[in-house]
Amino acid sequence: MAAFTIRPATLADAEALCALHKDAVRRLCLGAYTAAEIEAWLREREPAGYRHAMTKGGETMLVAERDGAVAGFASIKGTVLFGLYVDPARGRGAGGTLLQAAEDAVRRSGAVALSLQSTLNAVPFYRKHGYMREARSTARRGGRDLAVLDMIKAL
Repeated sequence: MAAFTIRPATLADAEALCALHKDAVRRLCLGAYTAAEIEAWLREREPAGYRHAMTKGGETMLVAERDGAVAGFASIKGTVLFGLYVDPARGRGAGGTLLQAAEDAVRRSGAVALSLQSTLNAVPFYRKHGYMREARSTARRGGRDLAVLDMIKAL
């Protein structure tokens, strides 16, 4: 099986990123969040939002590809990881590769730490990669407050 290729996201990726994001949340977050919380979270997700994030929103998005298909993506802005999602069917292993690429990009900018708000189901993944818990928090998604953990890693 070929390794993942990491590349910058393009505006043409917006549809695939939106679909992957929704699928990943629906399949991987169930159990940590209720179905109602997940649907509220995703209600306003549209490809236009990803295009806006890549242009006017100032986010840097990275895509993991394998065999020409998008297997995951990460989004960073400044020293914050806004999101990291992998395709539940074909993205196994892409998360660590994307996280490393995001950390490298932040490190090259001169930053000394990367912070994030982890969904409850992703906390073990981030701990495995050296992130430490700072505080329990909430993230507002679709008009609802969802429990998350603020985490940070020194780079």
